[in-house]
Amino acid sequence: MLIKEIAKIVSVLESYRGRDRVIRLVTYGAMFMGGPGKTPSQIKWKTIVTELNACRTILRLFDDLPMLLYNLSTGFGLKGTKPQLKPLELLSSILNQLFYPVEHIAWLRQKGIQSGQHVLYLLLGVAIWALSLFTELVKSIIKLRIMATQAKTLIKQQQLDKDRSGSSSQNTQIKENLKKLSHEKQDVILGMVQSACDLTNAISWFPPGFLWSQKLPASANGVFGTIASVIMLYRNWPMASSAS
Repeated sequence: MLIKEIAKIVSVLESYRGRDRVIRLVTYGAMFMGGPGKTPSQIKWKTIVTELNACRTILRLFDDLPMLLYNLSTGFGLKGTKPQLKPLELLSSILNQLFYPVEHIAWLRQKGIQSGQHVLYLLLGVAIWALSLFTELVKSIIKLRIMATQAKTLIKQQQLDKDRSGSSSQNTQIKENLKKLSHEKQDVILGMVQSACDLTNAISWFPPGFLWSQKLPASANGVFGTIASVIMLYRNWPMASSAS
């Protein structure tokens, strides 16, 4: 049992996305512990945050091509997507693709490799991230409405089959579909909480004057980021079969 659990953790750490999620979780946990960064111990935690953020930024320098491949394979979100979601999927794909070059330019200018101010590109990167998260929230709301309609249809079909003394195989299939729909709904809700927590942080890092921008303490950013990171890991945690 212990070996299987360790194998799951190792399989997460051995994958690029999995390791990035773990680093993300540790970063936000350290951000919570660091707080305002006034005491010697808090300063140490903030140093961890700075270094791990830099680590993730450098690793993302090589994410443009994988993201492009994913977008091309999905038709920028248009393949196999319900009509109601296609505009949002397209917008989300474009935003996610644009984020990387914007962040790269900000990094290059911040490090003095490229001339020019980096602050504008940093803010633009945060704005793209925030808009992408807002798009994810809207998509999730639409998905929940679609699922609610599908569930009502299945329940009606189940009732009709009972009234008509339908076959047990039909009832079993409907129950399986309802169970599958319930699991999908749970995942969408978790995704909404994840996006909402990240969006809360993204807005707080905007310049002062917009909603709650610059009003959240670092410890609060750490809490929201930790919640989002835990959900992210949970939703992508390997199953027992993949670990073995």
